[in-house]
Amino acid sequence: MRILSALIFLLPVPGTAQSIDLSNGVHLRIETSFGNPTGQQVIQAALSPASGDSFYRIFRDQNGLAVYAYELMVDRPGGGDDFRLTVKPAGVSFSQAFPGADGGKPVPTISANRELPWVHSGDKIPFNVFEMAGTGLKIVDTIELSIEPGARSKGLLRFAGLRVSINRTLVPSPQSGIVSGRFVMFYVPGRGGYFFSTQQPAGRAFVQAGWIDRTRMQFTLDNETYECVADAPILSNSDRGEIWAYHDASYTPGANWTLPLGSAAPSALFFTSAADTLNWWLATSRDPL
Repeated sequence: MRILSALIFLLPVPGTAQSIDLSNGVHLRIETSFGNPTGQQVIQAALSPASGDSFYRIFRDQNGLAVYAYELMVDRPGGGDDFRLTVKPAGVSFSQAFPGADGGKPVPTISANRELPWVHSGDKIPFNVFEMAGTGLKIVDTIELSIEPGARSKGLLRFAGLRVSINRTLVPSPQSGIVSGRFVMFYVPGRGGYFFSTQQPAGRAFVQAGWIDRTRMQFTLDNETYECVADAPILSNSDRGEIWAYHDASYTPGANWTLPLGSAAPSALFFTSAADTLNWWLATSRDPL
């Protein structure tokens, strides 16, 4: 109640809408209206990746403390143009990703999952975050979803049950599922992230490192040989092809959405992921893709 009462004095920061690209090829644009609150302090809204297909919406005061947060999951069944939206509480995974977001106090959030109406590509849907009667404060997020230009043709790479060996030594890994996108990656604890493309992206030091032959991928980086075996063909439109690779030894995942919550710290286990933009993983990338 202390935090919600403080919101009476919060004023929004004027600005443009924010956007984020999800790993399922969806481009999300979100704009917030605050009603007509009165007071002297400032409230700011931010977006942060939560999982491959979801993000956190975080509202902070002028001291950087979170005063409200929620998670929005965007499901794209069958890879089509219609999206199912689920608003979720900012729970355990949020607390792990943002420890001390409100100085050690629980961040206010919704009480339970809430299903929103289905949305078609290009449509907008308002979500009433919260309001306080008598204060003029009414926060509404207007969500717009669209398919990235060319996203239907971007799913060129796929990792299905990928197993990785480095210099003929198998990397310990949990049972991994299927990930597919324009770019794919895997993370090896203690070695960082490995990112792959079928062509050389601008803005990152990708090198032509090896080849793909149906369910096998082999490449060489830093004088080490990597052999990868999958349960299904790695290329979606060809049996064989070259692979471009980028290794970031300092990469540490902020979240691991391929594992159940509470299974391990995100940096403790091998995992695979896919996305249609490098910026999903490499936020400082100059690459516009």
